[in-house]
This record gives sequence, structure tokens and C-alpha cells, in this order.
Amino acid sequence: MRTLRGRFVLTHILPTLLVVPLASLIILYLVETQVVLRQLAADVQSQALLLAELLEADSEVWQNSERARFFVARVSTAVTGDITLQSPDGAILASTNPQSPISDLPISQSPSDPQITYTLFVQSAEAAVPVYDVQNQLAGYVYVSSTLDAAGQVFTGLRRLVILVVVVELMIGAAIGAVLAARMARPIAVASTAVTDIAHHNRTEPIPETGAIEMRALSHAVNVLAARLRELEDNRRQLLANLVHELGRPLGAMLAAVTALRSGADEDPALRAELLKGVEEHIQVMRPLLDDLAQLGGQVLGTRELNRQPVALSDWLPPLLLPWRASAQEKGLRWQTDISPHLPKLEIDPDRLAQAIGNLLSNAIKYTPKEGEVRVTAVHQDNAVQITIADTGPGIPPDEQTRIFEPFYRSRAQTRFPQGMGLGLTIARDLVEAHGGQLTLKSEEGKGSRFVIELAVSSKQ
Repeated sequence: MRTLRGRFVLTHILPTLLVVPLASLIILYLVETQVVLRQLAADVQSQALLLAELLEADSEVWQNSERARFFVARVSTAVTGDITLQSPDGAILASTNPQSPISDLPISQSPSDPQITYTLFVQSAEAAVPVYDVQNQLAGYVYVSSTLDAAGQVFTGLRRLVILVVVVELMIGAAIGAVLAARMARPIAVASTAVTDIAHHNRTEPIPETGAIEMRALSHAVNVLAARLRELEDNRRQLLANLVHELGRPLGAMLAAVTALRSGADEDPALRAELLKGVEEHIQVMRPLLDDLAQLGGQVLGTRELNRQPVALSDWLPPLLLPWRASAQEKGLRWQTDISPHLPKLEIDPDRLAQAIGNLLSNAIKYTPKEGEVRVTAVHQDNAVQITIADTGPGIPPDEQTRIFEPFYRSRAQTRFPQGMGLGLTIARDLVEAHGGQLTLKSEEGKGSRFVIELAVSSKQ
């Protein structure tokens, strides 16, 4: 039973195969012992009492063995079972079945209760009744015993009926199990085929989510996996397109500058200085991109390390914000800061944390329209330092707020080749989490966004 269908069929027929025969045997046992055998015992007792009455009127039976055998032969046709006549001293005078010795029934001066024997091979009932002569003297005992052989045909029919019912139930259970197994195996086979197609990089359509709850959950998981892999494939293609754009433009400009310098432009000091300045500016443009890619590579390979050192945040944070203030004011944005002078000293990697804050500020300045506002606040509360970067930009749709931290993810509202690679928020979150903190987002479309960096403060401080 290596297949699911075979095991499912087996689970349907096993209860029938085990429970029904066992229950049938128990029922037959109860019927035989509690009904039929008790009725047989009552019949045996009645027959023994009747024979005792007949023998009380014929005392010669106990004096003559020949007469005793004649009496037994005469009444045996009217009695169900075996008849045995026994003298008071224990000698058997006559019996319809000499090969079957009588049981040790209790011998008393009055009729005893019938004895019932029920074993695997023997089911019988025996009764012993004392017989008295006309002088009220004990003349002997009459024994009557019978087995269930007479009722055997009835129970044989019942057993055959039980076997027939079991066979029919097995067939019905196997059929039902096969149908249910087929219905269960169908979505599993569809899901298995879809996973195989995904493994071979074949784009698959969503599979139907039908069947039992577990089957629907499996199909849904496969659909989510397929959608996620399609999205990753689209992101990979977008990444290549962005790389071509982000690196191709400055590299092309630098190549043109190098060509001009080789063609004699280096002879003009002013032109040479202008070309070299342009090359330097393009290199500076590419540096953040290369830093982001290197940072992402370190995260994937697990080689990122933090150079932690004690840093007084109140002294470290204001100078860090100066270049970003200049960028914001150059774009025509209002710049607001509220840095608490009582921020604690934390064990951080200042360069890495500065990179995380810089990525957040870069996004805030980039997406906030002219005459908008960028605000930076830093406070110490609830045993944590909270650094908040808020803007009055377009905001982020709710369905994208959980995805903007994914590598290379670009908002649907962005142009085909937006500036950057979609790595800034991913790296910012990872760097904050590497410091044991968390980066959260609160945003509403049309009302801007607010990113909060929360770093825990040691209780010793």
C-alpha cells in the first residue's frame, strides 16, 4: 500500500474487516448463552422431571436392566438429547449414549438446577432428577443432557449471513474508499504537477482550490508559491534592467570623458579639469549603489559584521543630519529637527546606523514634492530611543506597506527606471534589526509617511 489511494481504501475496509466479525461473534455468543442455551436447559429440566414422574409409576425399571433399556429406547424418540438412568449406588442402568459419560451433577434428594457447559467446542445442558418409589424410597436418578447441535442449523445460517454482510460491507467500503481516495488524490496530483513545473522554471497558472480544507490549503500554498516565484522572476528582470540603467548611464559618460581626454582634451587644463570632475561625480553617484549591493551580498552570505562602540546619540546625530538638510533645502523642502539633548549612549556601529538613517532620509527627500516638509525627531522613552523620519510625500498604499522592505521591490506608482535599485529600505531594516532594534512604518496615501527606528536601551544606563 504505497499509494494514497490504496491506504485510503485500506482505512475504509479495516474497520469492517475487524469490527463487524468481532461484533457478530459477540452477538452470537450472547444469543447462544443467554437465550438458546438457557431455553435448552429449561427444556432439559422439564423433560427430566417428566421422565421422573413416569418412572415413579414403573418401579421395575430400577430392578431390571433390560426393562430400563427398553424404557429408555421407548421414550428416547420423544426426548431431545440423551437419557441416562442411574441407580442410587452410581451404576448406569441404561443410556442412549454410553460413549458420553454424564457430568458430576450435584446429587441431592430433590431436583437440581440444570448445568450449562459452554466452551469453544462444547455447548450443552444437563439436568438430574431423583426418582422415588411408592414407599418414598430413592429408586435412582434420571439424567437428561442435550447440546446445541439441534440448533446448529439455525446458527450456521446466521454465521453465513454474517459472512455475507461482511463481504458486502468490504466491497462497499472499498468502493467508497476508492472514490474518496480518487477525489483526494486529484488535487494532490494537480499540486504535484504544478510544483514540478515550478521546479523546471515553467510558468504555471493558478490551480483550482477545491476539495477538503487541507487540500484547499495545499492548493493555496502552491498558488502563493507560484505567484511569489513569478514575482521574484519579474524582480530579477527588473533588477537587470535597473542595473543596466543605473550603471550604463554613468559608465557611458565616463567612457566619453576618457575618449575625449585621449583625443587631446587633456591639453586644455580647464576642459581636462571639467571632464575629470564629471568622472568623479559619476563615480560618487555609483558608490551608494555599489555599497547597497555589497551590503545586500553580505546579508545573503551572512558575512555582515558590526563594529560596535559606545556612541552618545545627542552628539552624534545632529552632525549626521547636516548634509541631508542641505539636500532638502536645495530641493525647496522645509527641514525640521527635534533632537533631545538627553539621549543615552548606545553600543552601535555608527557607520552602519548612519547608512540606515541616510537611506530613510534619501527616500523622504526624493518622494516629497517641492514645498513639502521632512522632519527628524529623536526621543528617549520607555527604555528605548526612537528616531523618526517623517515626510509629507504621497504616502504608501496599504497593500504595499508590508512589501516595500523586500529587495528590489518597486511601487506600482514609480516610473520604469526610477532612481536607485529598491534596496534602500531593505538595507535600512536589516541594519536596524542587526542592532537589535526594529524599523516600523506608518503611512497614509496623500498624507505622507513616517519611519520609526526603535533601539532598546540597556537597563544599566
